[in-house]
Amino acid sequence: MNIAFIRVQSRGGADNTLRAIAATLGGQGRRLIGVLPEPCVAADRHACDMDLINLATGARLNISQKLGGGSTGCRLDGSAIETAAMAVGRDLADSCIAPDLLILNRFGKQEATGRGFHPVIVSALERDVPVIVGVNDMNRPAFESFSAGLAAELADSSVAVLDWLGSSPRPVAA
Repeated sequence: MNIAFIRVQSRGGADNTLRAIAATLGGQGRRLIGVLPEPCVAADRHACDMDLINLATGARLNISQKLGGGSTGCRLDGSAIETAAMAVGRDLADSCIAPDLLILNRFGKQEATGRGFHPVIVSALERDVPVIVGVNDMNRPAFESFSAGLAAELADSSVAVLDWLGSSPRPVAA
């Protein structure tokens, strides 16, 4: 199984490393699919609001519910996650040439229950596309079960991810 994860130890953990990997590999002309988060900074947005940026298309999708300023509940919009996952699934299915890497910032609650990006990860692995994902401690047991313990745990560093890609069964082509 050609999958690795970075342990997410804090809110937004691993995001900067995954952004750096996407920038480095994208700058080299590598074919990337997946999504990375981008905080919403507009005055009318809540501090916890978040958009996902599709790495293949650059499209931006808001994944936060608008719950009002006083709300303390989870703002994640499960339907928006499903929409983003379907778009990345189409990016994978429509690729004439296999992507070099699938990057996802989280294996979260949706994926732990078989929804969200779960089927996209499975499709990528079936196509021998390497997968890198962030995993927090709460969802790690589900991720370990999903990956049958075969995922490589990487340090939260660009060097570790690039080293893994260079030694993975299907190295990212130069």
